[in-house]
This record gives sequence, C-alpha cells and structure tokens, in this order.
Amino acid sequence: MKAILSVVVFLFGFNSALAASSATNTSSSTLGKEKHKVDVMLLMDKIFNINLSTSSYDIEAEIILKWVDHQAVKTIKNKFPEHTLTGDRFHKAMETIWHPEFVVSNELMPRITDFKTLKVYDDGTLEVFEKFISQIAIDADIHEYPFGEIDLTLDISAFTHEANEMVLNPVYFEIGHGHENEQVVKGPWQLANKYVKQEIDQRLSSHEALFSHNKFHFVLTHDFMDSLQKVIFPIGAVMLFSTFMNFFASLKFGPNADWRIGGQITLILTLFALKFSLADEIPVTHYLNFIDELFIIATIVVGLNLLTSVVINNMYQRNPDGAAASFELTYKVLQPIIMIAMLMWAVYSIFFGFEPPSGGGH
Repeated sequence: MKAILSVVVFLFGFNSALAASSATNTSSSTLGKEKHKVDVMLLMDKIFNINLSTSSYDIEAEIILKWVDHQAVKTIKNKFPEHTLTGDRFHKAMETIWHPEFVVSNELMPRITDFKTLKVYDDGTLEVFEKFISQIAIDADIHEYPFGEIDLTLDISAFTHEANEMVLNPVYFEIGHGHENEQVVKGPWQLANKYVKQEIDQRLSSHEALFSHNKFHFVLTHDFMDSLQKVIFPIGAVMLFSTFMNFFASLKFGPNADWRIGGQITLILTLFALKFSLADEIPVTHYLNFIDELFIIATIVVGLNLLTSVVINNMYQRNPDGAAASFELTYKVLQPIIMIAMLMWAVYSIFFGFEPPSGGGH
C-alpha cells in the first residue's frame, strides 16, 4: 500500500512540475512573439552648435516611450508602491519586466542622459521618460548654402528589438514648449518645417533581422542678413574694388601701376583671409556649394585682373604708343561681362541645374 501511495505521489509531483515547466516555456515563447506597439513622443528643448564645417549639431531633448503591459504593471506594483520610479528603483523595476530600448543611430557619441523615470498606471500603461543631450551628425544636401534649407534629422532606432517584437509608433513631435519668446534653435537659423517618418530597416545579421526606426526631421533656413554681412557683401566688395581699379586706374600713367598691381595682390590675400576666417561657417562637402562657387569666381576675377594688369603694364613700358591702350580698353569692356556671366552660371548651376550627389549630403 505504501509503495502504491509513493508511486501516486511521484506521478502527481512529476505532472505538476511538467505543467509548471510547460507554462513557463509558453509564457516565454508568447512574450518573444508578442508584438509591442510603443508610442514615441519627442520634444526638442534646444538645437544648438550647428556647425557645417564639422557636419554636426547638438540637441537637448525629451522622449517618452509608452506601451501597454498589464502583467508588467502587476509585477511592478507588487514590489513598488509608488506610481513614479526614479534612480535605483527605476533600474530595479526595469530589470523585472520587458521594456523598449532605443538608440540615437545618427549620433556621433553616446548620448548623455540627465534623468529617467518610469510611470505605471492602473489601466496597464507604462511610460519611460528620458531627458538627454546628444551630438548628431549632419547628412543633408546643402549645395545652396547660405540660401535654401537644411534638413536635419534625429534617428531613433530599436536595434535591440526585432520588428516582429516591437514597433516604434511616433505620435507626438514638437520643437519647444510653445512659450512666448522661446528660442529653441540657437544661432542664425530659423525653423521652417518639421515632420517624422516611420520606417522598418534591416541590420547586419546572419538571418533577416528587421527593426523599427523613426526619423524626426526639422528643416532650418539660414538667416539672410547674417549671410549677407558675413559672406555675400565682403566677396562682392572685393570683386567690385578689383573691377573699379581696372576702370579708373589706367596703366597708361606709370604711377598707377604700383598701386593697381599692389591693390589686386592685396585683394587676393583678402579673399584668402576671408575664407580662413569663415572656416567654421563654411560647409565642407564633396561637391561645390554656392559659397564655394562665389569664392572661386572672386579668385578668378581678381587673379585675372592682376595678370592682365601685369601684362598691360609690361606692354606700356615696351611700347607706350603700341597696342597696350587698345588691349586695356578691350579688357575693361570684357572683364565685367565675364564676371557677370560667371555669377549667372553659378546661380543657374546651383539653384536650377544642380543634381544632388548619390549617397546623400556631405
């Protein structure tokens, strides 16, 4: 009788253990296959240090990841009585539940997190809030700079979750808190537009591995007056002064030669100094942008004026009554026509005939 009772107890215990193991495996399997829809809310507090020469900018932002998981809420409430968890309690709570993770995939270095919080609600909703600072890479078409628009992006990716497990769903995107006189974008830039794209991308894997990806776009325009006083006016002034010397300082009069040739040399050096001083504001690209073309045209104009001045002066010295006067007069007429033609070509090629290079921006 005791032997029969022992066998019954053994079989009962074995079946109970098997059932428990089966329940655990089923729960784990279900969680792995369950598709979590995570709402993403992003607020830009500050966009600053926009540097086109280094192709980077800095942001200060707030993000909320929101999802529904009734079992996770029960698990947390059994251990923590409060509805908002921070610090060590935040990390301990997150270790006990499934939760979404994200990376800023176009950042140049790991983001700095100011603080994180976890909020749990009675209806099964969880919210992770994070305030962070990050330096982001610029990959935009800026051939029209300092005119046109520049499309900056913040890329939020769920690298650690496959798309069949979790999808990032952007539901809110704002620039600033809407306060009066609030300046979110720092420097000589204005916000022109904003939008967000929801995508599914593929990461490197031996098997097909898809992940959810959100691209938050904010389109900026450069301040026209800032460009005018720093770039357009100085370059235009150099070309006009160079042309002025050609027109009103005839080399027929010997004393004009020294200051005309010396003046053209000074203007070329001025152009080099101007480009050097604007190095932090001029974008470095593998194609010519509008500023590049302006500097090239100005260098050609001044260089050509310098070269012809030397040649004409030499012709006057050799034969004052020869062809020097005729050559000088012809160049006076042709030089502004050549300069205007090059400027018109630059405007057309950049604003009407430009095709963005394959592979993106910089």
